[in-house]
Amino acid sequence: MKKLTLLLFLAWGFLWETAGGQNLFTKHARVLTLPEGYVCYRTAGALDIDGRLDEASWQAAKETAPFVDISGKDFPAPLYDTRVKMLWDDDYLYVGARLEEKDIRARLTQRDTIIYRDNDFEVFLDPDGDGQNYFEIENNARGVVFDLLLDRPYRSGGNFMIQWDCPGLRLAVHREGSLNDAGDTDKAWSVEMAIPRQAVALNFDNPLQAGRYWRINFSRVQWLIPGEPEENWVWQPTGKVDMHMPERWGFLYFSANTVGGAEETFRYPYDMAAYKLLWAMFHEQEYFHAREGDYLRDAANFLLTEAELSDLPKDASVSVEATANTYRLAVTLPSRQERYTVDHNGRFSVETVAPRKVKNWVWIRLDQIKEIPDLGHYFKTLKEGGISGVMIQGYDEAIYRQCHEAGLEAHYWKWTMNRRELLETHPDWFAVNRKGESTHDHPAYVEYYRFLCPYHEGVASYLAEDYVESANLPYVDGVHLDYVRFPDVILPVGLWKNYGIEQTRELPEYDYCYCDVCRAKFKAMTGVDPMELPYPMENQSWINFRLDGITNVVDSITRAVKLDGKRITAAVFPGPSMAKKMVRQDWGNWHLDAYYPMIYNGFYYEDARWVARSVRESVRTVGGRAKIYAGLMFPDIKDDFEAYLDAAFDNGASGVSFFDGPDEEHLRRFKAYLDKKGLIVAE
Repeated sequence: MKKLTLLLFLAWGFLWETAGGQNLFTKHARVLTLPEGYVCYRTAGALDIDGRLDEASWQAAKETAPFVDISGKDFPAPLYDTRVKMLWDDDYLYVGARLEEKDIRARLTQRDTIIYRDNDFEVFLDPDGDGQNYFEIENNARGVVFDLLLDRPYRSGGNFMIQWDCPGLRLAVHREGSLNDAGDTDKAWSVEMAIPRQAVALNFDNPLQAGRYWRINFSRVQWLIPGEPEENWVWQPTGKVDMHMPERWGFLYFSANTVGGAEETFRYPYDMAAYKLLWAMFHEQEYFHAREGDYLRDAANFLLTEAELSDLPKDASVSVEATANTYRLAVTLPSRQERYTVDHNGRFSVETVAPRKVKNWVWIRLDQIKEIPDLGHYFKTLKEGGISGVMIQGYDEAIYRQCHEAGLEAHYWKWTMNRRELLETHPDWFAVNRKGESTHDHPAYVEYYRFLCPYHEGVASYLAEDYVESANLPYVDGVHLDYVRFPDVILPVGLWKNYGIEQTRELPEYDYCYCDVCRAKFKAMTGVDPMELPYPMENQSWINFRLDGITNVVDSITRAVKLDGKRITAAVFPGPSMAKKMVRQDWGNWHLDAYYPMIYNGFYYEDARWVARSVRESVRTVGGRAKIYAGLMFPDIKDDFEAYLDAAFDNGASGVSFFDGPDEEHLRRFKAYLDKKGLIVAE
């Protein structure tokens, strides 16, 4: 155990070291700045592609901000001014650029030579914004073109296809000065190009439509001093000397409005906080792989902090799928019904996420139901308030039928290990504490705490048969287990005062099961009598023995109930880690359809943050193989109702379950909350 702990410590320490002690936003800040956006309007008339940009449409079009150094902030401003305008019609994207220049030079004359060896102007286009299969068009001051198609960025092993010539491209250059004459002072040169939509369409979809977004960037390569490295000036800085980072290009939005008419405010197509986080994780993966030859395999490995997470929507979630050679990062935004993903090739996609479906529940005892004067109204109110089903402690066929008639599920809520009906017939089945006292005649805490020992022969089969019988009663949709555990080894701190005790350590009278059967079985396994353990509370084998005892009983019940095709769920202690410690309950290793962790914050003097943490742990533990319905004590949450609902739903709960409520007012608030969050109550 010490070795494992040390390895985990070293692993986390290493991961922290790889991050340089910085959050991802700080570490990768240069490649995470907010991309520029441009609203592109329709032309007001035909354009003569002559390089002059003198038509009324060009005069009305807005310029981009001046170009900056490709590396971004804190790098020297370009010596010459460069700006771009854009327009569109049904057939073309039009690009107009003006480049200040004192000495206009261009030596190259043949198409598809490496144009950036001259001073040049470059356009980069990714019409579908996925970072793959994008286009590059370069030209010099003669109007000589170099155009190519790239399957993916060079950083991902991309290939370029120089044989692609932009079909139908119309391009012209106008020079305000002389060409290749160092004896005079020139003013500028301008570029005008019409890029056909068919030339950049990779399928039958028309990429040039109002409401669409493209990714686009512009670069100017300038050789200022012979023999020295070139300057790279751009519209949208990438953060490093690499234009082939499509995620860093600007956003081009096509407006339906005509240039010079009504204007639109640019709006980003994505939640940019989520977009930024996704690419921060991408760059961290690339950084880690360059150092270690491997990829981070889990979202937790990224050590995300409040700095990265605080601006995300509350219901956002982050996931990672990775092998040694591939990965897929995802940020899911249920409130937008979107999921953003990026893979090891830098392929970005936006997936539609179906509206999130939830189920919500209440626990209620049969004697409480019988006191309700208008049961039909009660069930109808629950249904209209967003409740899906009721766990009823006890059985009455007429009540279960009425529950069904209201459109609610009805589950038989029944205690499992706490079984006083066996006091007379099987007194030997009851659990024994470290003082040798049996719950048969010395119950812990309260008179009704009559817990069975899971290892006694006949206990598991008796319980399995009992639950199968209950599950098959008329109108019963499933069975709901409760008290699936030992008596509390440690009570919730909020209950200590009720019993006049302080359980700052495990006390012998609350530590079960030391019956003869358990002692003999454990000794046969380990050679040690648990009564002879000097520190039983620290002996993991002894702890696991009792955890496994309860789990084995649950497995027996589960097999029997599911064999009959019925659903089986359980009320469990909050968070698997707490459950193990407090009641010897290892529910993270059970195989039920759903779990209802009783996250009763008032019992622990805790708030909504504690509820959120418990839900996260529970959801992570089941890993999607079962539902988590957060159990909430209504009287303890009603004064800050929505905050506790957020704590549950924003951390992955598939719904909530209320104990001792809610009232009609809060049911209306609950339904309004579900509607506002876009949560659909599943039928």
